Amino acid sequence: MEIASGIHKIDNVSGANSYLIIADDAAVVVDTGMPGNERRIMEYAGSVGVKPSRLQCIVLTHADIDHSGSAAKLRGLTGGKVEIHEADAPRLSGEKKLKEAKGAARILFGVMGPFMRFTPLKPDVTLRDSDRVLDLVVVHTPGHTDGSISLYREGEVILVGDAMRTDSSGKPLLPPAAMTADMGQAKDSLARIAAYRFEMLLPGHGPPITHDASNIMMDFVRREFR
Repeated sequence: MEIASGIHKIDNVSGANSYLIIADDAAVVVDTGMPGNERRIMEYAGSVGVKPSRLQCIVLTHADIDHSGSAAKLRGLTGGKVEIHEADAPRLSGEKKLKEAKGAARILFGVMGPFMRFTPLKPDVTLRDSDRVLDLVVVHTPGHTDGSISLYREGEVILVGDAMRTDSSGKPLLPPAAMTADMGQAKDSLARIAAYRFEMLLPGHGPPITHDASNIMMDFVRREFR
């Protein structure tokens, strides 16, 4: 689904939302969903004219399996460099365990664990705050994980991973407490996101906010933090 010129939400990706950002002669995939989505991502990219050689990088907003699960195989199909914040890189590579859920969600993930075939991989590039990916600026927005990031194109769009989510009608929601490492830090990151100006906000879960998104975010932060 094309959200705006050069900005696509890739259809039918299981797990988290996956986005394709096209800029000049290059393109980037942001998040890859659960394992098994690599062909679906490739087919969508091809349907909008993006050849594998044009896909320069695969950016992961954080290391959770529902965002990184197809990254290894997608890299193998395209040669695109896998990029992730330096704080989440050890979890992606398997040097540290993936983040554990809390409460009932931890029990559920324990049962599902053997069926989720995560392939650890060493990223090609580790990112820091203010780095650039094509024309997108990396904004470190920790809380959901230590290395969670958002990607910002000035005045136009911000991709926030799991820093926040939206409900079925596109209204902002906090990230789920059971899946968030540090909720206080997550709220600080939301306040940072709300300070930027953008028309569209693309979350990791839920439909994008496509109009007046920064004002909607500011109102949301005022309500949640008052």
